[in-house]
Formats: sequence, C-alpha cells, structure tokens
Amino acid sequence: MLPLAFTISLVAYAESISVSKAIEAKRGVQHVNPNQELVALGLSNLMGSLFQSFSVTGGFSRSAVNEQAGARTPIALLISATLIGCTLLFLTPLFYYLPTALLASIIMVAVLGLFDWKEPIRLWKTEKKDLMMLLATFLATLFLGIAEGIGVGVLLSLIMLIYRSVKPHMARLGQIEGTEYFRNLNRFEEAKEPEGLLIVRFDYQLYFANFAHFRDRIQDWSSGKPHLEVIVVDSTPINDMDSTAIYQLKGLITAYREKGVEFYFSGIKGPVRDKLHRCGFMDTVGHDHFFMNIRDAVRFYKENPDGLHRYALQTDED
Repeated sequence: MLPLAFTISLVAYAESISVSKAIEAKRGVQHVNPNQELVALGLSNLMGSLFQSFSVTGGFSRSAVNEQAGARTPIALLISATLIGCTLLFLTPLFYYLPTALLASIIMVAVLGLFDWKEPIRLWKTEKKDLMMLLATFLATLFLGIAEGIGVGVLLSLIMLIYRSVKPHMARLGQIEGTEYFRNLNRFEEAKEPEGLLIVRFDYQLYFANFAHFRDRIQDWSSGKPHLEVIVVDSTPINDMDSTAIYQLKGLITAYREKGVEFYFSGIKGPVRDKLHRCGFMDTVGHDHFFMNIRDAVRFYKENPDGLHRYALQTDED
C-alpha cells in the first residue's frame, strides 16, 4: 500500500498548495506557508485515520466555491461541515435526483474564477521555456491524470533547473569610458576592454557540471586576444565552488600560466574565500591575485605589472 499512499499524499498536498497559492495570488494580501499547510494536512489525516475516514485535503473545486461565496475565515468551514452533516441526515431525498451536470456546472463556474488566463501571455513575453512547461504539465494532467501531470511537471522542472545550472549566463566585461564601471560588452556599446586584459563574470555557482562551460567560454574569448596577459574573473555572483571545480580551476590556471597569462579574482565572497584558503587554492594562485573589485585588479595591472598588489585582499574578515 505504500506506493499508493505516497501517490495520494503527493497529489493531496500538490492540490492543496496549488489552490492556496491561487487564492493567495487573487487576494494579494494573505501569505500561505507551505510547511504549515503540510503540517495541517498531516494532522488532519492522522486524526481522521483514527475514525476510518477518507484521506482529506484542500480541494480545488470546494475551495473555489467557498472563496466565491465570500468566505474569509475558518468559521466558514465549520458552517459548511454542519450544513453537509444536516443534509446527509435529513435532506438526502431532496437532492438524490439532482442531475450531475448541475453539480458540475456549479463547480465549473467557481473554478473558472481561479484560472489566470493572463499568465500564459505573460510567460510568452518573458520566458517561453516556462510557458512550454506549463502547457506540457496541463496536457499531461488533462489526458493522463493528476498524478501523471504532477510527475511531468516535477520532471520538467528538474530538467530545466539542471540545464540552467550547466550553462549559466557568462559575460565578457569592459570599462565604460570616463568611469570606473565595468559592464557587459554585448549590452553597452561604450564599454571598452582594456588592452591585455580579459574580464569575465560568471553568474552562478561554479561546480563540476558547469566548469566545462566556464572553461570553454574563457578559451573562446582568450583565443581572440593575441597579447593577453591577465584574465580577471569577477567572482561576485559566485556563491559556492565544489572541490571538483576548484581542482579543475587549478589546472586551468596552471595551463594559462605556462602561456604567460595570469588569473586575477575579484569580489570573492567570504565563505567561498574560506574554502579556497582551506584547500590551498589561494597559496597556489598567490594571495596577491585576489582583489576587492575589478577596478583594483585593473589598476594593479596597469600600475604594478611586476610588483606586489597593494590593494590585495589578504584577510578573511568578510
């Protein structure tokens, strides 16, 4: 019974949190805590199991009817439960021959109010990949079932998450003339790359799965600079590095050092810097190759190409 119980619990929680988020978005003033919702569902089913009840959850259709009726507090649930109990005990003959289509129409009218028809249009304009995931999940739910639809949605989300982490955004930076700001060369025409320097920014954590992307982009960009002397890595967006990425980064630095090209790192966050210090990475690269920001790295290259870095970050106090 465990696989079936797991499926029921997954579908129940997904349905409950989905309708909660839909009503939350519609009202715009309430906040739904998923953990609290999960605890409430668990306790409800635990208590109900003592009396051989069906598994319960926040139903999409029932919540929609309740919300459309103007319910605002849990007292509405007590009133609904009381009316249902009285109906079952005393009024069942009056509703016995009520057409199923009539009951369905009541549910459909209520549920339609929870559909956000503008969301697909917004996704089409902003992120088409999310729109494709939405359509795939919708079609899977429509033709295969709720459990299968949830599974497809979760699987597609994981695939998209892995894809985005393996090939994150990476930018080649240049200095805006007359300022000390460095911006993406593809977005700012006035940004110019300093002679002898390659400045890159990696907008994700660096780990084993995306290091090849990081290395390939640097190789592509550096191959077009015959007089390259220093590669500056803006590490501000990098919030973590795993051991494999650190090991491969050491090899990359060694390979470029044999070509006469040094690596500078700017803006490394404290936790990442601590990890690099513990594994000996900073000793291998050199403490004078770490900077507070890109401006200091460029200034050191221009003013002190052969000296120690007076702007270098020597301590781990961040």
